[in-house]
Amino acid sequence: MLSSSAPKLVYHTGPLEQATTISGFFRFSAWISIDQPDTDFAVRIYALDPAGSSLLLTFDTLRARYRLSPRFPVAVASREPQLYKFDAFNFVARQLRKGSRLRLTLGPIDSADSEKNYGGPGAVADEPGKDARVVRVRVFHDAAHPSSLYVPIGRPASASGA
Repeated sequence: MLSSSAPKLVYHTGPLEQATTISGFFRFSAWISIDQPDTDFAVRIYALDPAGSSLLLTFDTLRARYRLSPRFPVAVASREPQLYKFDAFNFVARQLRKGSRLRLTLGPIDSADSEKNYGGPGAVADEPGKDARVVRVRVFHDAAHPSSLYVPIGRPASASGA
């Protein structure tokens, strides 16, 4: 479970101009800088219907030390922006009504169901809470650092219904 009370960045698309089928896997790439050796990120994708209700479509998480490889942890040693790829979202198949929007949130993992990451360079399981660090996170989106969301738009049905 991912907490919804932790601070996060929230992005919305404009309203869809027509009913749209989402079918496949989302991907999100973000240029992020942090000022500590490690932290955890959660990305969630929601569908917002025209009336304003929301439905969680999918989510992905990433520990900063595994940004380069899921097998080989590397502590963050620079405050320069680095590319983080979120590409382990679950498959989504959903018809969105005209006027619906997508919401992307990016924030920390803050849940009793997840191992607490205190931001240090050592093994997360061995770090005590007394050594916890505040992690300052900065997300970039400019010509040199193009963060992006891939949305798996399904193929429209043909006019004959095939």
